[in-house]
Amino acid sequence: MADKQSKPGPIIPPEAAPLRNLTVTMTVMCYLASLAIGALILIDRSVDGWTKGLAREVTVQVRVLEKIDVEAELTKAINILEQTGGVTSAQILEREAGLKLLEPWLGNTDLSDLPVPRLIRVTIDEAHPPNFENLSKTLSTKVKGASLDTHRRWQTELSRMGHTLSLLSYLILVLICASSFAIVIFAARAVLAANREVVDVLHLVGAKDGYIARQIDRRFLTTGLVAGCCGVALGLLTFLGLSLSGNTADNSVALASYNLLFGAAPASTYGSMLGVPLAATAIAVISAKLTLMNMLKSSP
Repeated sequence: MADKQSKPGPIIPPEAAPLRNLTVTMTVMCYLASLAIGALILIDRSVDGWTKGLAREVTVQVRVLEKIDVEAELTKAINILEQTGGVTSAQILEREAGLKLLEPWLGNTDLSDLPVPRLIRVTIDEAHPPNFENLSKTLSTKVKGASLDTHRRWQTELSRMGHTLSLLSYLILVLICASSFAIVIFAARAVLAANREVVDVLHLVGAKDGYIARQIDRRFLTTGLVAGCCGVALGLLTFLGLSLSGNTADNSVALASYNLLFGAAPASTYGSMLGVPLAATAIAVISAKLTLMNMLKSSP
């Protein structure tokens, strides 16, 4: 019993107010980092899916002209496409498909009197695509009112937007890491200042700086690990809540969040998320050690 009573306590007690505040603050930082990582994964997957979809298909438009049999021109276009190398399939879309494309701009008004172009959906072989320049010339020459849309402009815009959003997500992660370093430094200074007398006494009894640093490292290691795990757990719960907030059958945030957690490659998601506690622990330990060693060197 006497041994238990004489056993020295920790240099920094776990109930220290600056340490509790640091745990809460780092938990929030890790939560934001988890959201940024999840958003980055969603952006990369979405842009990759969109660009691949655009790369697999092109569209042929046949305008409705006076005294021209549109159906006959569509048949000519289909024959040309079927004889073109690199084209795997060609399908004439109903007139209603073109009308639906105009609804976001014109609404659900009656558009039956408008000369809406007829569309042909063309699927191409990605490994051996056709010569689009030659195909475009052939269609415009032999099919009246025909034009080829390769979607390359949209693909470029989507790629540019995806790169910009990815860069923004990485920038947010860097800012979170930098803020975490600053927070831990201030917290370490506050903790050491509150327990300065304990450190001075240890110096007087012959404790080395390395021993004191190791004792404090353990406390900050625990703090970083706990904050990181709590932040990741909150981030995963947020995406789980989003996946349950809507109909996953629709192309919505609910579906994207569901695919993030339970999709085809969830290992990348959880692997990236698990890096947050490790990073938080490293930031806490390294920042605290640097601060402590500087304070110990400056002490008499």
